[in-house]
Amino acid sequence: MKNLKRTFTLAASVLAAIVLVAGCATQIKQAEPTDQRIEMAKNAFGPGFDYMIIESGSKLADSAFVSLFKTGAQSDLSRKLFARLAPAESKPTRFMVSGENPDKTAQVIVEALSFAPQNGLPYLELLYLGEQKHVQEIEEAVKRVGGKLRFAPYPG
Repeated sequence: MKNLKRTFTLAASVLAAIVLVAGCATQIKQAEPTDQRIEMAKNAFGPGFDYMIIESGSKLADSAFVSLFKTGAQSDLSRKLFARLAPAESKPTRFMVSGENPDKTAQVIVEALSFAPQNGLPYLELLYLGEQKHVQEIEEAVKRVGGKLRFAPYPG
């Protein structure tokens, strides 16, 4: 019985690791210039903005990703987003973030902004294209760093 329990525990651990690795393998998507989200950002900002589109793995992988990082772990994806937002410390930075999985996208945004000190990104103007249910948590994180949030529902 103990061996069966160990085998099950090991199998579950291996499965969780595979799901996590598969979900993290392709995280950032380079949008096509015709992507509707790029047009939405152009309409909101005009020329001169940067963006990140966070890809979805599978529902299981994305769920594991969100659960793992809600426990306090830090994702490389959030660090990458923060590095791209960091110029807002000293210069106007207009940035659009969207993704295929709204829960994962919101988690990455909030975590990325947690790396900045309070009022540390005063020149940030962030456009979140996603679901309304995440706007409040993202807005709180953006306000904490001194930035401004714009929102448009996506998919519209």
